[in-house]
Amino acid sequence: MGSRNTSVLFFAAIALFLSQHFPSQTEATIPAELVSKVCAQSEIHSYETCVKFLTASPKSLMVSSAKAVAENALDMARRKTTDASCFFAALLKRKDINPASRAAIESCSSLFKQSVTFISLDGLSGGTASLDLHSALDKATLCKSKLSAAHVSIKSVSDKLEEWGNFYSVASAAVYAVENPEP
Repeated sequence: MGSRNTSVLFFAAIALFLSQHFPSQTEATIPAELVSKVCAQSEIHSYETCVKFLTASPKSLMVSSAKAVAENALDMARRKTTDASCFFAALLKRKDINPASRAAIESCSSLFKQSVTFISLDGLSGGTASLDLHSALDKATLCKSKLSAAHVSIKSVSDKLEEWGNFYSVASAAVYAVENPEP
């Protein structure tokens, strides 16, 4: 009998966890005006892509304020920045990387690692998030310049930079919406 009770409790715990972390369709709503405000300012090419990024994680779907949207967008951009740093670090381990490209790739790994510190919720609370994000963008731009100067043309590198840029753009637009509220 003890094992049956344990099984019931186990499945009840799983159900509780799932209901709290993965909302049902009726709970999963970002207010349309927040999505419009952020995606209208985003530099992503399509509104649908911006919405996709905003709703990429289950917790994004339960927000009800511009600040919460910005916090989630910053969190996603921070993760993508960490991913980019790790991506460049992993490239350095490959034996087939051209030695002339190695310095640029190493620099990119370091620059993205530094950028992670700029993408934080502290800036959002302190009103400096847009400036902090701009510093992260400067680091990404410097990475691109170094790659270009070294004539690095690896498709996965350009794909990773484009992906990062999309998440950056959404985070930047979300922060702008918080720091510059409409009257």
